[in-house]
Amino acid sequence: MADLVRTHDWSSTALGPIDTWSDILLCSVNLMLSCQFPTVIFWGPEMIQFYNDGYLPLMTEKHPRALGQAAPECWREAWHIVGPQAEAVMMRGETTYKENVLIPVTRNGRLQDIYWTYSYSPIYSSHGEIDGIFIACHDVTNEFLAMQKLRESEERARLALAAADGVGTWDWDVPNDLVYADASLAQLYGVDPAKAAAGVTITEFTQNILPDDRERVEAAIQNALHRCEEFDAEYRLMQPDGTVRWVEAVGRCSPGPDGAPARFPGVTIDITDRKRTEEALREIEARFNSIYSTSLEYIGILTPDGILLDCNRASLQFGNNTREEVIGKPFADTPWFAYTPGAPEMVRQAVAQAATGKFMQQEVSLNRPSGETITFDFSLAPARNSKGDVIFLVPEGRDITELKRAEAALMKSEKLAAVGRLASSIAHEINNPLESVTNLIYLAQQHATAPEVQSFLNTADQELRRISAIANQTLRFHKQASKPQAISCVELFSTVLSIFEGRLRNSNITVEKRKRALQPIVCFAGDVRQVLTNLVGNAIDAMPTGGRLLIRSRNATDWTTGRKGLVLTVADTGCGMDSSTLEQIFEPFFTTKGIGGTGLGLWVSQEVVARHHGALRVHSSQREANSGTVFALFLPFDVAVH
Repeated sequence: MADLVRTHDWSSTALGPIDTWSDILLCSVNLMLSCQFPTVIFWGPEMIQFYNDGYLPLMTEKHPRALGQAAPECWREAWHIVGPQAEAVMMRGETTYKENVLIPVTRNGRLQDIYWTYSYSPIYSSHGEIDGIFIACHDVTNEFLAMQKLRESEERARLALAAADGVGTWDWDVPNDLVYADASLAQLYGVDPAKAAAGVTITEFTQNILPDDRERVEAAIQNALHRCEEFDAEYRLMQPDGTVRWVEAVGRCSPGPDGAPARFPGVTIDITDRKRTEEALREIEARFNSIYSTSLEYIGILTPDGILLDCNRASLQFGNNTREEVIGKPFADTPWFAYTPGAPEMVRQAVAQAATGKFMQQEVSLNRPSGETITFDFSLAPARNSKGDVIFLVPEGRDITELKRAEAALMKSEKLAAVGRLASSIAHEINNPLESVTNLIYLAQQHATAPEVQSFLNTADQELRRISAIANQTLRFHKQASKPQAISCVELFSTVLSIFEGRLRNSNITVEKRKRALQPIVCFAGDVRQVLTNLVGNAIDAMPTGGRLLIRSRNATDWTTGRKGLVLTVADTGCGMDSSTLEQIFEPFFTTKGIGGTGLGLWVSQEVVARHHGALRVHSSQREANSGTVFALFLPFDVAVH
């Protein structure tokens, strides 16, 4: 810049050639050029501009034309800020010093926000007049923005600490053993906040640590000091009111120039609530484990692809296995299913379905290694997270072997009771024609020569034939086939109605038939007849003073499953049932007939229908002039009976 100043054409400016310059101007320019700090001079009323090498990086594209240029013209974009300050120096000699001031200037072709620290000082002539301005300045943009970010970061940290209840900061001057802490930390440790701000020894903070934790914490502190590394410890603090708080202290020891521990800053967080939550969770887990482990039901946990993660003690007793023998294996390959043909494949299919979110439940019979068969009510349920994703599968098996045996025994007992009732009915029906035959024979003997003898004998013959039909039908009714057979609805109903022919006639009950179904179904005919016998018998009992018995059949679709089948309807115009009775009619031993009923008829009927994969639905009304009950029995065509 000294070379540029010497070679510049100053004659084209108000200053004129250099040899005409005053001593004050020459001295000021030489002083400026020799200064290493960025320096500028504005000279004369026009404020002609000089600057040194230190100022060159700040000029950018304004150099070199700025040399000898009037300052208001050179700094046109910022003169509204610096112009009044420069004029105050020239007019009144006011010295100006500014720090971190935003003065936008043009750089690289665009206006940029630049932060400056600068001073304006007057340059006096030998006569005491102000001839120019000496300006020392520095671009502090990078430093200012860095400090601004640091202040913002510190403010965010301060706000975070203030918002986090029970959080405090500390800084330990290790050589002088002085710990400086904020008020939050001091209160947590039971130290006077004023003393903590001025610095107290580390012992002031550690003395309230519970004795059971103090030795461990002090050892961790010494280890951090010795290795100059991170410190992290959880411990309990005794509070002035006698309560105990859990805290977590985290810090790092930094070495000094000599390598010895110098500073040890950190934070302490009150984690009492977290510890209480953890303890509550441990108690819940312990209660769950006690239920899980002592439950008599077989319970486990699987991954979505069927790997066994856990199982309870009851499930291990099935094959006398240990946890090590089953954990980590595919569920289908465990001993629970290894001894039952087809069971592993069934389990694989169930796992695949449950993994998609479907709940599966069915009755399963499994063989133990000893050969004993156990029947389970088995289910496989998907467990989901908060997003609805399946994360576990929970298999559960309830041993219902004894229940099934009891049900079978009860079913057999009910069948025997049904046979007894049928025998009683048959005997009653046979007695009437036998009595008629006896009387007719007597009359024939008395009127052997009379014309009507032949008529009496014909009537006797008809009654004897009815006796034979009743006996044959009863025997066919009771005889159970060894496997399901095809039968039509006409055959099912005709057998049942013949049993009740006498009761129907004597009870003043009109039978209305509408048989639309022609396709036969495959079933255990004896069991289905038993269901229809229960329904017809109940309908007759509901109409002691007479009424209408409606017997209907039709092809239908069960819309809940889409299966095609046959619907057999038994309806009466009797007294009907109230809602309370309707809720209980399928429960075992519930009856409305007093000592005349067993309460097992409809319960057994429901079991028979379930075996045929059918449905038994009921609707009843007690409204005056519109009372009665309708039972609809649905039996599918295409489902095999088990």
